[in-house]
Amino acid sequence: MTTTKVHPQIASLRTLQAQDRRLTALERQLGGIPRRLKELDTDLVKLEQMLDNERTKLEDTRSFQTRQEIQLAEEEELVRNSKAKLGQIKTSRELNATQREIESTRRMITARTQEISKLQEAVDTTEARIAKMDAALSQLRSQAAAEKERLTTEQAKLERAIRRAQKSRSGLTAEIDRDTLRKYERIRRRTGGMAFVPARRERCTACKMMVAHINYMRLLKGQEIVSCESCHRLLYWAGHFPSADEAKQNEPKPKAAPAPKKKKRAAK
Repeated sequence: MTTTKVHPQIASLRTLQAQDRRLTALERQLGGIPRRLKELDTDLVKLEQMLDNERTKLEDTRSFQTRQEIQLAEEEELVRNSKAKLGQIKTSRELNATQREIESTRRMITARTQEISKLQEAVDTTEARIAKMDAALSQLRSQAAAEKERLTTEQAKLERAIRRAQKSRSGLTAEIDRDTLRKYERIRRRTGGMAFVPARRERCTACKMMVAHINYMRLLKGQEIVSCESCHRLLYWAGHFPSADEAKQNEPKPKAAPAPKKKKRAAK
């Protein structure tokens, strides 16, 4: 394990980066709560609109069915009246005309009766569908209310955690010189959070690019902060913090390249 004494700025900046990662995660969780609440309301509104549409369709179908039933009653009355007139008809011509009228009306009655039967089936089907949707809406409202209560509680917890993290962050930033802190903040905004990252085996762990050997030697000394020439993040050597997940105790020396095999001389 390395015994190099690390510059306090490096340790403070590394702690600040860990704190900022936690703070970013908390803020991301908090930001997701309003979206989730909006989704719950949107789902409810959609189902309510679907239910309203089904009820409108049902009312339209019932209204049309009622009109058909009224017309059916009128046609049946017309047949009864025509039959009553048969005994009063004196000429065959009038008789034939009245009989044709009765037969035509009966065909309309048959067709309208079938139509009314189909309309009743549609009404029954729609009523069953509305009943299911109504039950689903009630269940969704109950679930949404419980989820909103949970999210509200979670929101309050996250807000308290963020306030504590921000207060802790203020103490950490006071330990870092202004120029380094400004550079760190600028990189953190540009990269979306990660500005101070470990280097291991002469590579930046963020962009995976090689770190110049001379810069890597400076990192090993633990007295200055070096920027990655590729992604421009600030670097530190992972081996200075062996208890961290990203660190290693002592980096193994690279194996020497195998010596090239000697070519056998061709037999003369």
